[in-house]
Amino acid sequence: MRRFGSLTTALILLLVSGALPAVASAPVTNTIIVSGPSGAISTDSATFTFVSPEAGGFECRLDSSKASAWNPCTSPKAYSSLADGPHVFEVRALNKAGNPDPVPAVARFSVETEPPETTIVSAPSGTVATPSATFEFASSQEGGTFECRIDSSEESAWSPCASPQAYSSLADGPHTFEVRAVNGVGAVDPTPAVATFAIDTQPPETTIVSAPSGEITVSSAAFEFTASEEGGFECRLDSGGWTSCTSPRTYSSLADGPHTFEVRATDAVGNVDPTPASAAFSVYTGPPRPIAGETINLEPVEGSVLLQCPGEDKFSKLISFRQVPLGCLINTRHGVVDLTASKGGSGELQNAHFWGGVFVTSQESGDNKIVDLKLAGRRMCERRGAKASSQATISRKRRRHGRRLWGSGKGNYRTGGSYGSATVRGTTWLVVDRCDSSTLFKVGEGTVWVQDFVRHRSLTLTTGKQYVAKARIPRLDPNVWH
Repeated sequence: MRRFGSLTTALILLLVSGALPAVASAPVTNTIIVSGPSGAISTDSATFTFVSPEAGGFECRLDSSKASAWNPCTSPKAYSSLADGPHVFEVRALNKAGNPDPVPAVARFSVETEPPETTIVSAPSGTVATPSATFEFASSQEGGTFECRIDSSEESAWSPCASPQAYSSLADGPHTFEVRAVNGVGAVDPTPAVATFAIDTQPPETTIVSAPSGEITVSSAAFEFTASEEGGFECRLDSGGWTSCTSPRTYSSLADGPHTFEVRATDAVGNVDPTPASAAFSVYTGPPRPIAGETINLEPVEGSVLLQCPGEDKFSKLISFRQVPLGCLINTRHGVVDLTASKGGSGELQNAHFWGGVFVTSQESGDNKIVDLKLAGRRMCERRGAKASSQATISRKRRRHGRRLWGSGKGNYRTGGSYGSATVRGTTWLVVDRCDSSTLFKVGEGTVWVQDFVRHRSLTLTTGKQYVAKARIPRLDPNVWH
């Protein structure tokens, strides 16, 4: 007893003095969750079982990170009336000394008793001009999948999809896209999200309703136009830049000459008509144009030009520009006249100067018709029986006098005398009905085609050449009017 008492006393002294180590209280590190939900569950209750080799009990907490949320618990631990959404369950074992496991066991799960809600985040709307479309969408519940369909009401048309979902080569017209979320327990959104839109890749057609055509005699022009669908318009004149415009479109201060107006429609989604409507016209604000087969334009150039038209009983002086009917008697013995005639439907004009004689004009209707100038007036030859110094003098005077006409210009003209005619297309030439019963043709410049009425022959004269067409029997009275 004495020895036991001495040993006990010694141990107490060693503990008090610290010579012997105290019993360690090591933390627990082996809490294990044996069973419990994970992932998504379709009920609002959950039960967890857990174990530990320690015998100090357990502490549990749910959906919290606070230290005060740990509460004593035993296995199994059941929860009910859990809210839909994600949850985190934690459990830690305690040793006999009450020290907790520093690394609790964790189970994550989500309660999904309600079907998910699907939301379309982005999608085309209204009408678009491209045959493709992309959709982005989301679910009110984490995890899960999606199903999509387009332009169908069949249940079999649903197919798995992911955000973003793209479609291409869509046809023109209206479209309906639907998407529904499927949560982790297989619950399907009963009200899929819907996006409606339309595709229009076809450009509009543009039509000009009214516009000037041909030649106009004013320097302004107005155009009216429409399109096959709503939108806007762009116009341009004479290959200028395209600018926005509305109908009617008016232009002013247009220069004389040809013009081309173009207009193209643009629809509401930006499609542009690739084949603009166009209208061609020309502006002429000068003197009135002559009409082939009806009128010619005359204007004095120098000297005195006299004019006597059908219905007039005497000559009057041509003071300024004048449009006259064909058949007028034009006297240029002491002046030069500018004569302009039409070439017909093309609207082109032909112009030449004439001087030194009297002539009458005519022209057939139609295109590219020759303007005929017939020599007229007295030949100014000496009368029969006039006294002359010699036969040679009379012969020279007869050749020198007569009726004549000079011409110079460009166009289809034909000057006719008694015994022949000269046709030109841009030259300077002379035609003289001489007193010796002949017609002289002389070329100052260019080329003249001569027709001899007497010999029934045609020939060509060039610069510096001349030709005389002679009557077979001399005229008895050369002082006649033609």
